[in-house]
Amino acid sequence: MFLKNITFLLLFFVAFSNWAQNVSINGITYVPKKNKDIRIYEVSDFLTNTEKEIGRTKIDSFGRFSFTIQTPEIKKIILRFDDKFSWLYIEPNSNYYIDLPEIDANRSNFKKDNEIEMVFYRMDTTDINYKILGFEAWLDESISNIYQYKETKPGEFVKKISEFKQEVASVYNKDTSEYFINYLKYTIGTTVDNFQYIGSMSKDEKYNFYFSFSPFLIYHDKYMEYFQFFFEKYYYHAEKEIRQKIYNAVIRSDAKMYLNAINEDPYLKNNELRDLIALLIIKEEIGSKELPKSNLIAILRKLEETLTNPDIVTIASNLLDKFEELTIGMKIPNYKLDQEIQLSNFGSKYIYFHFYNPSNQKCIAEVSAIRKLNEKYASIIEIVTIYPKPIEPLTATEKRNLDALTTKKFALDESHPIWNDLKINTFPYYVLVDEQLTIKNIPALAPSPNGLYETIEKTFYDIKRKKDNN
Repeated sequence: MFLKNITFLLLFFVAFSNWAQNVSINGITYVPKKNKDIRIYEVSDFLTNTEKEIGRTKIDSFGRFSFTIQTPEIKKIILRFDDKFSWLYIEPNSNYYIDLPEIDANRSNFKKDNEIEMVFYRMDTTDINYKILGFEAWLDESISNIYQYKETKPGEFVKKISEFKQEVASVYNKDTSEYFINYLKYTIGTTVDNFQYIGSMSKDEKYNFYFSFSPFLIYHDKYMEYFQFFFEKYYYHAEKEIRQKIYNAVIRSDAKMYLNAINEDPYLKNNELRDLIALLIIKEEIGSKELPKSNLIAILRKLEETLTNPDIVTIASNLLDKFEELTIGMKIPNYKLDQEIQLSNFGSKYIYFHFYNPSNQKCIAEVSAIRKLNEKYASIIEIVTIYPKPIEPLTATEKRNLDALTTKKFALDESHPIWNDLKINTFPYYVLVDEQLTIKNIPALAPSPNGLYETIEKTFYDIKRKKDNN
């Protein structure tokens, strides 16, 4: 009986612990369409900013959605749907009520420009988002007021910088959230402490304050932001002797020699910081002409096998994934588009991939331009329209929008490798490949003018002229 009671208590404790970590999110968005997915991601690491999907939920016909996830700690999550995204911090035992309002229909079509500014309701004043939003607003206003004195009244500028930092320390001195305190610290590091003035912190003082005498916070987005800011272009700023040793190690593809060279920097007595800088160098220099890409990748593979901190190993793995992404000059697979057609069926033509969503207004606006290009260049360039296979039948309007296209059209399931291989997460999106399926442009220009009045037609014209001359 005693054993049964102990077992019951343990099971209750585990169940209660799991329940205690729940985070509930209820929201509404102004793109109501029944069964549209909202995808939920967390950032796998803050050096590569690789996102990992952790869940999905559906938007109902009124634009409402909700989901529950578990987390033992504060983390940043990203919500994505169509070509839009928003983000928030979540902390254990919290409920969030959010609104994803409409955004300008004339926005740029690329993912980085399609962020929706989330609106919170009924937020607790102790919540991490409430505190961060309040601090950021205060910081922006303070910097705006302080910076005007930098050139005209340098003495007053220094005084106000000091007063602001003291006031921040005073206002938040009783806050018990370690995550938030570090958010303050490293945000001030990239802003206020980055100002250059007489009496400002030296590089040694910054290193000691932000790294030597501070914990290694690889999981914290602001710590990693400051880390990359402080050690930016490390390879070129290193002492000549250290730089030469790094170069020699890379030429030999010797990972141990590479780490030892970095370790000679008197700053880097912390092995975890050294390992992180080793990965930062590879991230920054992978496309340089001085350090061969193949050698850097060889070192990265060895580091992935030999490094001991699992978070740093994750970064190494994510870097490898990014370097193996399809890019200009690489050949794409001979994708199968349906039971009978694969890319090789298009023979000696260039292929202009047109990734399309029949409910997206920007996609619809470009249908006429796509039709004109297809009529003019169909003999030498195959325009292939690819759209997500619908979960439910298309509406009459969506079907009409799709039928208006005169291109070859294929509905591909979300599991098809082309979506992930070409990193398609926004619509419309364009990729141009040549007759050998070698990528010429990714992303390629659109058929309608961008902000610089450029379109893909000049590229098409050049391809046609070259073929005609041959």
